[in-house]
Amino acid sequence: MGPLAYISLTPALKNEFLNHLISVREIKKMQLQNFFYERYGDVNILSKNPLVVQSLPRFSNAFKAGGFQDSAYKQVDTYYGPLLEHFLRQYGYNNIFLVDTDGNVVFGVKKDEYLGTNLAAGEFSSFTIGDVFKEGLNNVKFSDLTWCEEAKDYMFMGAAPIYDLTNKLLGVVIVEIPYSKIDVFLTQRDGLGETGEIYIVGDDNFMRSKSRFLTQNTILKLEINTEATRDAFHGNTDIRIVKDYRNIPVISAYTPLDNLRGISWVLLIEIDVKEALYPILALKTKLIIISTILSIITALYLYFTLRKKH
Repeated sequence: MGPLAYISLTPALKNEFLNHLISVREIKKMQLQNFFYERYGDVNILSKNPLVVQSLPRFSNAFKAGGFQDSAYKQVDTYYGPLLEHFLRQYGYNNIFLVDTDGNVVFGVKKDEYLGTNLAAGEFSSFTIGDVFKEGLNNVKFSDLTWCEEAKDYMFMGAAPIYDLTNKLLGVVIVEIPYSKIDVFLTQRDGLGETGEIYIVGDDNFMRSKSRFLTQNTILKLEINTEATRDAFHGNTDIRIVKDYRNIPVISAYTPLDNLRGISWVLLIEIDVKEALYPILALKTKLIIISTILSIITALYLYFTLRKKH
């Protein structure tokens, strides 16, 4: 009965846990993809807002005429600045920039290092913000994670073209989205035990999230090239036992993330095999103990029964 119970219950316990990991993977995948879809919509709507359409040429003209300290620029800033700051708080952005078609950053809600620079040919033209600006002249574009020195944190950058009522291109609106907006999805590990982990890897094989097991920062610093990440970057979704970046056997449920507007990431949900299969091992141990006790009782019963007959 012991072996029969073990053989029949083991697949059921294992499948139940595998299905749980798959469910977590699909939920997190949906959350992350919806996040980018919603941010895409936010930036697209912001670029069409009449306030943004009206303010960009005014900021640009005032900046070109006399710079930020000119009274004409200050007057424009006094009127439009607080209204644009409202958008920043409403959408939860770190910053909002307005950039004219020449590449001049003519406005920023927060006055940081990019303000007044030229993204087409200046010192930041080859940086992430420069690349996003150039792409944003044609369509909505999102960047991968990048470090923001001013905020001392990682950011996404989103950009969208701004057109006037005659469909003339005025420039680009660029927003900075804090990493914390997606970190909240990755740190919710309910039901994943002591060794369960949710993390993201980019197509350069560097981590895009914080490791649960390492104290040092791993975002854009820890390179991960495992069997699971390689298979996921080939477009495959699967769940199987592999060795993770710590070289520890884990059950890994992985999948590519789709429709992230040019960002290539894979998502992995993993838990140590030792912890994941513990219920099966515990069942086996209990069945062995029960079988052993029953065997001893049976042996003693037979021994004394046979002894009485003789």
